Amino acid sequence: MLNILDSIFQKIEQAKMQQDINSKKLPLDDGHSLSEEERGEAEYDIYYASIKEKQPEQFELIGDCIDIFSWDRDKRLFQIFQNNNQFYGVYKQESKEAHKVTQVFQSKEEVLLNAFGTSEFERFRGHVLYILKDGKVFTPQNNQEFRLNLVKPFKANSFYENIEQARTFIVKDELQKDPKIGMQAIRRTLEDYYIPSDFLGKTITLKSMTKDKEGIRISFEENEKEQTIRIPDLNEKWLKRIRVNPRMKVVFDELIMESSTIGQSFLSFFNFEIKKELQTRHHDFEVISNKEGAYIGKFYSTGELKKISPYFSEKEAIDQLEKLNHYIKLEKQKDRYKAKEIKLSNEFMEISEKD
Repeated sequence: MLNILDSIFQKIEQAKMQQDINSKKLPLDDGHSLSEEERGEAEYDIYYASIKEKQPEQFELIGDCIDIFSWDRDKRLFQIFQNNNQFYGVYKQESKEAHKVTQVFQSKEEVLLNAFGTSEFERFRGHVLYILKDGKVFTPQNNQEFRLNLVKPFKANSFYENIEQARTFIVKDELQKDPKIGMQAIRRTLEDYYIPSDFLGKTITLKSMTKDKEGIRISFEENEKEQTIRIPDLNEKWLKRIRVNPRMKVVFDELIMESSTIGQSFLSFFNFEIKKELQTRHHDFEVISNKEGAYIGKFYSTGELKKISPYFSEKEAIDQLEKLNHYIKLEKQKDRYKAKEIKLSNEFMEISEKD
């Protein structure tokens, strides 16, 4: 099977032409070699079409699903099925039927070891992190080859150096998607160059651009109000556009970020904001699980997790977390009431002393 797949890909890339497997067009790159991601998906499409036609027994799932490892917003699932005392792995991808990807084993741990090369894992904020013997960690997101496990032994090709780095990357990725942090960074960048941030998100009308030794001088209007700013440099395409169209409406943000100097400063500020958030932001308690069970833990900016509860089932851990958060909320309310009482008491003392 593997030799056939490699042969098909050789022909695809040599001929630069599309193949049609069971009426499904494989993605090609208009005269270029397939990208790694495209090749991976095409390889799986070919394998899926082949077993669908020639090995329908791979889609016959007998027994019960006893565990699910999901990622990519549940579009991809690795499931472990148990049939009496036998266990095997199943893969399910969006728009495709679930099918077997391992042989039958005597335990859940053996299934994981066969599919991913390790039975050590951690579920953290919707991600599955697999931990190898040398301490390196990988996620299935960028390592999809296990889908071909029956014909092509899985070997991870993208790693984090350790579990702490993996957790930090996940949290950092969440922060990068936070528009509040991005806005903080761009405002700080503009302040550094004495550029007013009042026009962020607004459409302005360019009047003129002139280039001299000090940089680019830009005149523009916003709601019939004239403004002038100066930026260090600007992409040449903008200078050409304003020459062709002296009065052109543009988005202010898009214009100033075309300065490579400002763009670099923004990235440095952005990274600084993320690091600052990681260091100072209060991270709530959360449920983390591994092969031992689920527990309540607290995340630190270093990527470390502090385990603050015994192991539970995942459902019980979620229930216990709700109780903990409710307790913390009540305690905070008590503290606020006490602070208010102390303040009122002090005010009363001051009034009494005056009397």
